[in-house]
Amino acid sequence: MDFDLASRYTSHWEGLRTTMYLDTKGIPTIGVGFNLQAAGAQAQVEALGLDYASVLNGSVALTPQQIDQLLQHSLQGAAAAAQALVPEFPAIPAAQQIVLTDLAFNMGEAMLGTFVHTLAFVRQQNWSMAAYNLQQSLWFRQVGSGATQRGGADCAVLAGTAQPADFLTA
Repeated sequence: MDFDLASRYTSHWEGLRTTMYLDTKGIPTIGVGFNLQAAGAQAQVEALGLDYASVLNGSVALTPQQIDQLLQHSLQGAAAAAQALVPEFPAIPAAQQIVLTDLAFNMGEAMLGTFVHTLAFVRQQNWSMAAYNLQQSLWFRQVGSGATQRGGADCAVLAGTAQPADFLTA
């Protein structure tokens, strides 16, 4: 998988903030959707040479390099989660790998694992049915079903009617 393209794709949907903010669920977050309450988050922040409490209270801003380090770690975890749910992951097309990684990044492995029918179609590489099934979910409506919104884009790429780069601005 092209991790550079995956980074740009997920960053496009997540946005980027250098200081702590509360996400839509009220979870302290920083950078590109980095959950500061997730297991291991404190160690990741401290590995950057930062004081976790200062990052958590919003008094410290991350540099672009620090944000990228957190994002790369998170994306690697999301790709591993996708592969845990779809053992065929290494053999599927790169664009669909990016979508599965984005889905795991956005909703987490446990929630993505509840999409049993979608995942079954992914394992069969029946992309149109995988996308159709994903469109039936609450997640799809929550993240935006429009053609230029995350749900619509993920489904279009999953179905093979678009590529991740189609949604990135210059």
